[in-house]
Amino acid sequence: MASQQYSDRVTVLPPLPPRAFQSTGFEVIDPSQMVEEERLPFYNRDHYYPMRIGEVLKDRYQVVAKLGYGASSTVWLCRDLRERSYRVIKAHVNTLKHNQELEVFNYLASITVEHSGRVHIRQLEDSFKMKSCNGEHDFFVMTPLGMSMRTLQDLHKDSIFAQSVVKGALDQVLFGLNFLHEANVIHTDLHSDNLLIAITSDSILSKVEEDEIRSPSARKQVGDTIIYVSRYMLGGAGPLVICDFGQARIGNKHSGNAMPVPYRAPEVILGMEWDNAVDIWSLGLLTWDFLEREGLFRIYDKESEQLNDAHHLAAMTALLGPPPPEFLKRSKDTSKYWDIDGKWKGPVPLPNEKKLQSLVTNLRGDDKDDFLDLLSGFLCWLPEERVTAGQAYYHCWLRGRSDEPIAIPTMES
Repeated sequence: MASQQYSDRVTVLPPLPPRAFQSTGFEVIDPSQMVEEERLPFYNRDHYYPMRIGEVLKDRYQVVAKLGYGASSTVWLCRDLRERSYRVIKAHVNTLKHNQELEVFNYLASITVEHSGRVHIRQLEDSFKMKSCNGEHDFFVMTPLGMSMRTLQDLHKDSIFAQSVVKGALDQVLFGLNFLHEANVIHTDLHSDNLLIAITSDSILSKVEEDEIRSPSARKQVGDTIIYVSRYMLGGAGPLVICDFGQARIGNKHSGNAMPVPYRAPEVILGMEWDNAVDIWSLGLLTWDFLEREGLFRIYDKESEQLNDAHHLAAMTALLGPPPPEFLKRSKDTSKYWDIDGKWKGPVPLPNEKKLQSLVTNLRGDDKDDFLDLLSGFLCWLPEERVTAGQAYYHCWLRGRSDEPIAIPTMES
């Protein structure tokens, strides 16, 4: 029988044509009213890329809606005309002398060892630069994600989650953190706005696009710049994903300021050297905030950073007890707040001593005891005494009580 040769034929579809977006029919916001990124401290209009809905970036990505903004970027939903799919574009301000997030993304992409926690870390698909009239901007291309845990929590009754939801979220965050920490990356900025739920269907994204065409976003114009009101996606049924690596650090030991103020670890407040245990401290407070309406620590004095630090450390002392001598030796600044025996002497009064057990209102019995045991492993004065992400994953509050030995996940598992 004569041999036959077959050739694989791959059908390459032509790029989609750009869609037309409305130039009328939207709410025009008074130019004197501050909206979106304009309300951020130190906002400067010349630093942001003047994005327009409907424009096509790099002859490929058509901007179809604004999704959000921050101090250093705006975020947009785009249609990839070439691949016929949706992408998210993050457009950075033109004042970044060093893009830390890009460095971290590239570093993580260079790690080829398999790890089950990688699915819980946002990936960078591509990056490029573009110029505006005021400078050059970095652009990130990423897979779209759904709503944040913050948004989801706001939709829940009393803004707290059921224990089962918290356990499921903590499972996934611990897997992601385990990957980051084994890769020598410290996130430093863990909070519910940076935990996004992956979407499992493009229907949410196409609805955002169609809504923008049928009912264009409200906007204001200042000079040649248009500032759009963001559309928030309220979907997501996939894995929880840790996002925003703009404050992340590569390496074991660091110093200097870091972390959101309410979640700031004591070693950071006191100017000590710090490591990935700061993420564990933050995660303990984040877990608490998922379960309880009242946070353990807060911003006490917005006018004085020094007094806020004193209040913060005083609250820690009242809740956790005095720091051990080994901790006190690690910074000369500790002498402002405690004597050599750990007795409080700071510039603000020590609040009434509280017991964590009395503050837990939404758990009972063994659930409450096991949760408090896990929390005590997160919130330790000495960073080296805090549990690791891998150890916390197998805690009885998450896995149930068992006498069986368990293995800790590694970069190879």
